[in-house]
Amino acid sequence: DVLRQKLKSTMAEDDGTAEKITAELMPDIVKFHQLSMGGIEAIGLLFSEMAKQPLPPQVICQILGLNEEIVKASFEAGTPPTATEEQLVEAVKKSVDPGDTVDMYAPIFKRHIQRFENAKKVMDALTPMLSEFHAKVEGNVEKIAKFFVDLAPEPQKGQPMPPGMINALLRIEPSATTCQVDDFLSCTERNLDVSDTVEVITGVLKNHLSA
Repeated sequence: DVLRQKLKSTMAEDDGTAEKITAELMPDIVKFHQLSMGGIEAIGLLFSEMAKQPLPPQVICQILGLNEEIVKASFEAGTPPTATEEQLVEAVKKSVDPGDTVDMYAPIFKRHIQRFENAKKVMDALTPMLSEFHAKVEGNVEKIAKFFVDLAPEPQKGQPMPPGMINALLRIEPSATTCQVDDFLSCTERNLDVSDTVEVITGVLKNHLSA
């Protein structure tokens, strides 16, 4: 399987497909890298969608040419590693197969770019109000979990989270009952989708602030 993949990528390079598609995608690759700041998780989501299946972290590391052990240690230290623009460009090039067209990749890049742009817009508008909510509940993770489930789309809306899920989302110790404001804001930003609007979130926030 690995050999077949290598042969495929070599053929793609030989017939110029990979170079051509990567060149056409370059503005989107650069923009995605700027918005994601080269974050491994964001790149993992991008490549998983390109592959039409979830790719494990070790595969993402291989594609980017990163040392898996160093990446793991960085995550454990609370400083998720990043990839350079050059590493991302090379990874895209490796992912192109013979017969591929730019239309197979461009819409995926545009979707991910749009999600980042929307998340920035929402956070720019709502960080003061989100911080106010965090202060009101004193970082209580159960109350934060209730806020997040009220933001969820149907049919998950209002449904309790599975045990431990809120701590995993906030990236805090499994036993922690409170979180810092930065944990809450970062978690909110990471999980915003294109469909999340300032108006909708404001409405939910107001309900929880007046509760």
